[in-house]
Formats: sequence, C-alpha cells, structure tokens
Amino acid sequence: MGSLSLKASTSSTSSVAGRERSLIPVGMSTILPAAACRIRRLEQTLLAVLIRGGYEEIILPIFEYLDVLAPGLEPELLEKCYQLVDRTTGRLMVLRPDATAQIARTVAMGMMGERLPLRLCYRTSVFRYEREHAGRDREIFQVGAELIGVDGVSGDAEVLTLLLDCLKQVGLSSFKVAVGHVGFFTALLVRSGLSAEGQKRVEQAAARKDIPLLEELLACEGIARSTGRVIREVLELCGGPEVLSRGRKLVGRDKALLKPLDRLAQVYERVVSPGKESILIDLGEFRGFEYYDGIVFDVFAPGIGAELGGGGRYDHLMGRFGRTAASSGFALDVDRVFRAIDSSVRPLPPDATVSQTGHRHSTSSASRRTRSRA
Repeated sequence: MGSLSLKASTSSTSSVAGRERSLIPVGMSTILPAAACRIRRLEQTLLAVLIRGGYEEIILPIFEYLDVLAPGLEPELLEKCYQLVDRTTGRLMVLRPDATAQIARTVAMGMMGERLPLRLCYRTSVFRYEREHAGRDREIFQVGAELIGVDGVSGDAEVLTLLLDCLKQVGLSSFKVAVGHVGFFTALLVRSGLSAEGQKRVEQAAARKDIPLLEELLACEGIARSTGRVIREVLELCGGPEVLSRGRKLVGRDKALLKPLDRLAQVYERVVSPGKESILIDLGEFRGFEYYDGIVFDVFAPGIGAELGGGGRYDHLMGRFGRTAASSGFALDVDRVFRAIDSSVRPLPPDATVSQTGHRHSTSSASRRTRSRA
C-alpha cells in the first residue's frame, strides 16, 4: 500500500479480446482490508474529537433529487454531478456531490425541528466528476462538521479551533491553515470597477490562482494598472498580523474593505496563542464555492499537492432552501489527511514548505491552483 494513499489503485486493467479494460471506474476506489482498518481508525479519531466538542453525527442520503438540492449547488458543481433517473417517479437524482448543501437543506426544511444552534458532524463520501487528467478522485472520503445558528467571531473561532483539534489529535505534526475573508476580495473587485460578468470571471481565476488569466481579464476590462497591482499583491499576501497592516495600507479608509480585515484580526486573536504558528492570515484565500460569504480557510501540509480540507462561513446558503441561519463548517479529505500524516515522518525537499510571513512558497501555491472544498 505504501504511503501515497489509503486507496487501492484505480488503474488496474485486464485484457479482454486483446484490449485493456479498466477493472475499476476511473476516480473510484477499492479499500482493501488493511487499509480499511486504518481509514476507519482515522475516521473514528476525527469523529471522536467532533463529538467531544458537542457535535452530533448525522447520516446523509447518498441520492438527492436534483431539483431539491440544486439551489444549494454552484453551477460548476452541478456540472460535476453524477445523475440518474428515479425508476419510481421519473425524477432526476444525483449522487451526493456536497455534504454541506445536504445539511443546509435538511435544517432549512425543518427535518430537525426549530432548535438552534445545531452542531452536526458526519463521515461520508461525495462524488464529483473530474476530468481524467486532473489527477483528482471522483469519490472523496470526508469527515466534517457544521455549526448552525452561531454568528460572529465566536462561531468562526469555534469552528477553526475544532479543526485544529482534529488535525492535532490524528498526529499531524506539520500543517498550515490559511485563513481569509471572502468579503475582502469581493469588495476589492467591486471597488475596481469591474463589470458583473468580469467580476465573476476574475473571482474564478483568483480561486484557481491563475494569475496570467487574471491579468488578461483585468486588461480586457480596462482596469487601471495601479488597481491591478493591488489585486495581484493581495492574492499573494500571506503571513501573520503584518499582513493585516499591509492590507489596511492598500485599501486606505474604505469601510467595506476594512470591516473584513477587522473580522480577520478578531478571529486570529481568538484562535492563535503564543508559540502556535499553524494559522496564517491569507488575504488571497478565496474558496471556489460561491456559497461562502465570510471567513474562509484551507489546510495545507508539506508534500501534499492539494489542500487537505477547508471550509468557512456560509450564512446565506440555507436561505436558498427557505430558512436563513448563521452557518459555518469544514470538511477534511480523509485520504489526503492520511497521506500528510504518513509524509510528516519522512524527510521533505527544501521547497516543500509554507512561508510563515510574507508571500507563499511553492507547496501552498501549487495546492491552491487545484482547490475545492474537500
């Protein structure tokens, strides 16, 4: 099995009539007994942390009706859904593509009554079509938590603290959590004068850290070079409190931009204690799912070419299903967490590090180009 993954290879082939044929659908997995034991232990350890924190486990359906869940899914994710027809009703169904949207739907539709706050956790698989050359699984094993009904800095700090507890409890010795605020970058783009369509395209390029495309889009929109330089600098600002100071200098007295910076500062002060340097302030942190509307974060570890997981605040997601409530949460990719744990005991190349101050180093940059909620 080695240290690369908990999963058996999906590239196994057999020869049929002189032609090679895959034995396992691309991007799917067979978990063999020894690995199954380890993956269950890892999941149980993570769930134990969440349950001790007051979170209750919820088990979600593997299928959802497309028309019911679609309001909580972004267009890009809808395109990645596996769809099939319900033989009984003829309605389109999807294989679970996102646990957060399912939980938002469950709570908004009154399936858990009216009581708030709710603290829910889960272990599940999500299924998303990825192009074969993308190097991503199509079946993703997740453990996650959602905090519903707690607003403000206290809710953000609770979720981040819980995430840190999970990572430390499973023995991950080296990791960084990059924390940003969606509202900061969004307000920066609004101030730049981009059109609505241009802003959306720039946001997508920023989420992928596609700087050449971002520069092309800014040029096509006729954005001033000085404004473009600020946007590009913000995407690279990552470190400690000095990042907030630089951010404030870049935006001047613009209240729409200073407010998210103040929120970031408050959360950072709540979560970070002396000697603990696993949290980075990242003004370019901009998760790919549009339902995030506040504090957002991703987890990175040396030697892993993608984020281990992430999450953030999504206060408006439940409103898409008819009931509004302050909400935040996170999900971890179990396979990537295991790989990170295994890699942490092995020597790593010098460039496999994340800068604690200033601009990001290569590991973080490469990871961010392939991000999504785990």
